[in-house]
Amino acid sequence: MNIENLSALADQHIKDSAGALKDFRNAELSLFKKNGFNSPILDGYKFTNLETFFGSLTDSALSFQNGELTTLELNIPGVKVKKLKDHFEEVKNLFKEENALSHLHHALLNDGIILEVAKNAEVKTPIRIVHSMNKAGLSAPTVVVLAHHFSKVTLIEETLGGGSYANVNETYILAHDGANVEHIQMDQGSEEGITHSSVFAELAKDATVRSLIFNASGKLNRKNLQMNLNAAGAHAESYALYLTNGSEHSDISTVINHKAADTTSDQMAKGILDGDSKGIFTGKIHIHPKAQRVASGQLNKNLLLSKKAQAHSQPQLEIFADDVKCSHGSTTGQLSDDEVFYLEARGIPADRARTILAHGFGLEIVLKIQNEEARNFISPLILKRLESKFALGRM
Repeated sequence: MNIENLSALADQHIKDSAGALKDFRNAELSLFKKNGFNSPILDGYKFTNLETFFGSLTDSALSFQNGELTTLELNIPGVKVKKLKDHFEEVKNLFKEENALSHLHHALLNDGIILEVAKNAEVKTPIRIVHSMNKAGLSAPTVVVLAHHFSKVTLIEETLGGGSYANVNETYILAHDGANVEHIQMDQGSEEGITHSSVFAELAKDATVRSLIFNASGKLNRKNLQMNLNAAGAHAESYALYLTNGSEHSDISTVINHKAADTTSDQMAKGILDGDSKGIFTGKIHIHPKAQRVASGQLNKNLLLSKKAQAHSQPQLEIFADDVKCSHGSTTGQLSDDEVFYLEARGIPADRARTILAHGFGLEIVLKIQNEEARNFISPLILKRLESKFALGRM
């Protein structure tokens, strides 16, 4: 939380006061806006970074509890949040029926949010949207993101669960001209939890949408991603990392539609699998007939830590234009004995060597996160999962 966000938060609280107290608070806020964390009073804090402390606050979090919206307010300049049920007419044309559970989700649709980022607004603090599940049942939360012209925002959608549940959620992203949206999904569901998530993104001229999927745990995780590049200059990126063990099942399906000429996309998915688990990646790049001068790449890599783990890779290219540059590839293998021996020869125990190699394998996806604060949030979570899920040593 930076000075701008803290000031906006204080402004919200000051509105509830009156008289001399309100005048006092406004005067103090003016001094804070002027001095920030550079006040002479703070000289004794040279060994304590207050910006790091305030950066850990969760004013930028919206939350759903078992599918019901529980937290709506955000104190971030340039961002407006509304209840979906109160403004459904404004966005109903965005809703699609592109997969088997779309109709069910729409029938269950009750709570959701519309998150609107103003024109030219650059939101540096990641906005967290937390889906918390702690009881049996079926929920269907919905998120709509409207990124106006030349805005920039990073969103982290987290799924946290305990016990047995089914979560069917959908996210719609509308990126206007020049907008830049980074959307991160972090799924840390329970061993009995089922999550079916769909993301639909519409990209206008010179817009960029970056999707990052992290399936860290859960009995069954299915992720659908569809990105439509509708005008010249649109750029889409899709990155995914799935970590499975035991009988976990992770299934990621992506479709990138190049509907206009002079559009680009990049795609990479990686899986680390152990036990009897299964990981599936299906990635389709569809280039429409009028979409000339398109550049697109796709790659899937899987690391198997047991003989029973299964990885299924289905890269697909559908090209109906002749002036394009496209590539795709897929590899599946185990940790290299030579690489483990190389680290052992330098005094690193075998289990720790495997951790280093596995973490390095997955870290490539984490490093694709552009927002530094979001990257620093996700990276230790992935390392913790590597240590707890697989027969690897501590770093």
